[in-house]
Amino acid sequence: MSKILAHLSSFFLFLTLFFFVGCSATIPVSWKARILNAQVPAQTLIYDEYGERSKPTLLFLHGFGENRYTWRFLVPKLAQKYHLFLLDLKGFGDSPKSRDGFYSAYDQAYLVNNFIKKKNLKNITLVGRSFGGGVALILALMQKDKLIEKNIKKMILINSMIYKQNLPSMMEVLNKPIIGWLGIYLIENRYIVKEGYRYGFFNDALIPKESIDYAAAYLSFPNAKYAYLETVNQLVPEDLEVLEKRYKEITLPTLILWGKQDVAISVKKAYRLNHELPHSQIEIFEKAGHLPQEEVPKLVNKAIEKFMEERQ
Repeated sequence: MSKILAHLSSFFLFLTLFFFVGCSATIPVSWKARILNAQVPAQTLIYDEYGERSKPTLLFLHGFGENRYTWRFLVPKLAQKYHLFLLDLKGFGDSPKSRDGFYSAYDQAYLVNNFIKKKNLKNITLVGRSFGGGVALILALMQKDKLIEKNIKKMILINSMIYKQNLPSMMEVLNKPIIGWLGIYLIENRYIVKEGYRYGFFNDALIPKESIDYAAAYLSFPNAKYAYLETVNQLVPEDLEVLEKRYKEITLPTLILWGKQDVAISVKKAYRLNHELPHSQIEIFEKAGHLPQEEVPKLVNKAIEKFMEERQ
């Protein structure tokens, strides 16, 4: 009986702490608070590097719940022609997962720019997908506003987070107080990851087993689940509608790639973005979902190579 009471006491203590922490004042997720008045602590982001430094640089930014491993099918061919950096965003893969609350796309953009400066990267093509695509767009606007050096020359956006919409079902659950915490901490890691891949792929038969193994292992890292929840909670900027209106200001040559059967972010968003970005072009992949870099990597590779050759 005493053990049961002890467990109940601990649980109610957690709920109390969760309530007060959740209701405490936080820094707004906005351009002003997170970019103009940036307070995100410095972090050393982990990366892989491929190809010759003398060749054009592509900097890859993955989506939510992913890491640099998601790009592995693109590397062998692209590394023959380009200098590749595959970055783990803060909170994912092997990058730091500090319990500081700075996990918005704005914070990630600030840290990615620090990485660019530290590595002295020039003439970059940003390749961002899903959450990473949102980070790429913010970096493009920061450059347009002359808040950062003019090192980004082109963009490739893959099934990117761009416009206001309902969160995908799994993220909607994670975004709910208490329920989200219980879900991510009590449900087995492999099940969470497998359901995410089923949601992201059009053809479940093409889901690589090693992708599930890899993602489940990373989800068990210290503070990984904290980072997931913080990212979901900060996923939609408070000033997103203001941000959306500024996309037309981005003049970088941009390639938009999308899986037609994406149920997380509708292909309609891709066409809208193509209409609003003045120097963009679009390619839609039939029978592909939210993760074309893993579901139809040969098509993604071909599209990237063609764009890079045409927009030298």
